[in-house]
Amino acid sequence: MSSARRENRGPDSRSRHIRPVVPTVVAGVIRNSFAEPKGVRRRLLDNLWIELKRYGAPNVRNIELSRIRDIQSVRVEGPVVRHGALIVSALSMLLESEQIFDFGTSEGETSWLLAHNHPKVRIYAFDGESSSPAGGRRRFDDTIEASRITELRGDSATFDFSPYSGLIDLVHIDASRRPGSIRSDTDAAFSLLSELGSIVWYGYTNSPGVYAFLNQLAPSLDRPIYHFLGTRLALYSRWDIVIGGP
Repeated sequence: MSSARRENRGPDSRSRHIRPVVPTVVAGVIRNSFAEPKGVRRRLLDNLWIELKRYGAPNVRNIELSRIRDIQSVRVEGPVVRHGALIVSALSMLLESEQIFDFGTSEGETSWLLAHNHPKVRIYAFDGESSSPAGGRRRFDDTIEASRITELRGDSATFDFSPYSGLIDLVHIDASRRPGSIRSDTDAAFSLLSELGSIVWYGYTNSPGVYAFLNQLAPSLDRPIYHFLGTRLALYSRWDIVIGGP
């Protein structure tokens, strides 16, 4: 390949392609900021704030999902609007999980997806005493997966987790549903982990409390916390599952 062609693929070449569209984009932003509904403007600002938080995160490492070892080989089934739960399901398979704890199960969608995609796994679905799903039913009720899902109720700050201590291969914490319990949920999660256990938190980018807590927690751990770009998920794992990590 000639040196001229290589130069055309460099940063200056990209800048030449970007510059012509900048005025159009800026004009569109100004126009749409007045024309679009308030909710659309709010989402734009929210997304900008999320990107700033990611870039400025002091202790949680941002990585592409493609850096998870063998993630491309995993196939999962479920609704596309629940892509976060589908990623957790894929991780549970890669991590060869046999027992999973799901904090903040609510409607039970994630618990069901985990059991549905991983036919041999045992799920413990934990939620508060007062938590109840819409319509009074959980997603896994009357399904073939229900026999492998055990519901537990209580306060993670006082619940006796000792029967499960050291036995859980993957803990999923839906911190967006339980932001006030993230500290006690996380403390419980570490007490539950098996030798090669992992924790996935949902809500890292959209919950200020979760973001602050995980960035505060990360330096005290023996292994990094990773945030998967394009998701609300953060991961701590005792497996060397990240290519080029820890």
